[in-house]
Amino acid sequence: MFSLDNSKIKLLSIFTLTILFVLLASETSNAIPSFARKYQTSCSTCHYAFPMLNAFGTAFQNNGYRYPGGDENYRKEEPVSLGSEGYKKVWPDAIWPADIPGSSPFSTHAVGRINYEAMGNVKWGFEIPHEVEVFYAATIGENFSVFGEVEFENENNETVIAFPFALQYDNSPMLHVRIGMVRPDPTPNSMRLTRNHYNIASFKTRNDWRYRDENVGIEVWGAKNSEGDRGGFTYRLGVTNGQGITDNNSAKDIYGLLSYKIGGLGVTGGTEGSQSETSQFYIDNSLTLGGFFYKGTASKTGSADEDFTLYGGNVEFWYDRFIANAALMMANSEIVNKANRKSLVYYFQGNYVFFPWLIGLARYEWEDKDTDSDIVKPVNAIIPGITVMVRANVKFVLEFKKFLDDANEKKDTFVLQINLGI
Repeated sequence: MFSLDNSKIKLLSIFTLTILFVLLASETSNAIPSFARKYQTSCSTCHYAFPMLNAFGTAFQNNGYRYPGGDENYRKEEPVSLGSEGYKKVWPDAIWPADIPGSSPFSTHAVGRINYEAMGNVKWGFEIPHEVEVFYAATIGENFSVFGEVEFENENNETVIAFPFALQYDNSPMLHVRIGMVRPDPTPNSMRLTRNHYNIASFKTRNDWRYRDENVGIEVWGAKNSEGDRGGFTYRLGVTNGQGITDNNSAKDIYGLLSYKIGGLGVTGGTEGSQSETSQFYIDNSLTLGGFFYKGTASKTGSADEDFTLYGGNVEFWYDRFIANAALMMANSEIVNKANRKSLVYYFQGNYVFFPWLIGLARYEWEDKDTDSDIVKPVNAIIPGITVMVRANVKFVLEFKKFLDDANEKKDTFVLQINLGI
């Protein structure tokens, strides 16, 4: 990410607004994201409330962004062929055939906010847009997927730009190889409804590494159903630079995640719950248990390198209209000539679907950056919120963050966030 001067900000604003206008005015876009266009289906087929995935959305992802049980039977827009099937018979004396999307693979996600902060000169503020993402996602032939994004975001009154990209080889649901932006975070956006990130994703080590920043590397991951096409396990192993697209040290970080789902729709699909475009797309009676670790080196100007290890576990329970999930993470940090530091972070949360378009939520968070110190006090907060799905691709989030510790009691925030995906 980098800062932009005023002239560049104006040019980028004009460029972004032009893209938004073209996409909004396009009759063929139908105001839905690229995969929904490909299959001519609602966002709620794959999403509990975007970006949070439901059981079918997870299975779709685990199949390399293809429909479980035969992708060709469900897509409504045929891809453009790049070579005939006969080329396979004469390979290597021909280029192996592939295909590209038959329609535009581009989509847009815009986020606007109305904020209230207890501290500061400006109590109320309009942050519209807070973020605009122009992203693209597509499958290429039978075994490749590509994902990319150009993101403009307001951060501390400066416009920053990011451009994550990943290419994925999809051998089978059990084996995917991804290169580019990888996903070590045990609490990704696909698990989140709130404006506030999970505290585990936002926790910073002493040299400012955190899960939710960009991670570039290579990972191997996959999923497999249990017997009867119910539940199953998912794994992920990877190597990453550690901090951004480039890193300030030559060391490579490693990570792993493993989860096991009991009951519910199979993690790669199945018959039960497959009709998730119905009014009960939010139901998947199941229990998922998981564990994760991350071991890395973080560099920071003016400080010696930090060697750190993160590890922990998470649980997710779906029953009828209710979802409960929780995670706990421990961290060990070592810096030469400084005392070692241990940290503890956890949260637990509950969601309830009052109506398919109205979801209530409450989360409790705890973060203790130095468990051996009486000087560094823990930070804890409660986050109640309501999500309103005005349409399948338009979402309002009303959310309050109330700090419960004395040091942060005046930092409470209130936000009304608007999300639009087209």
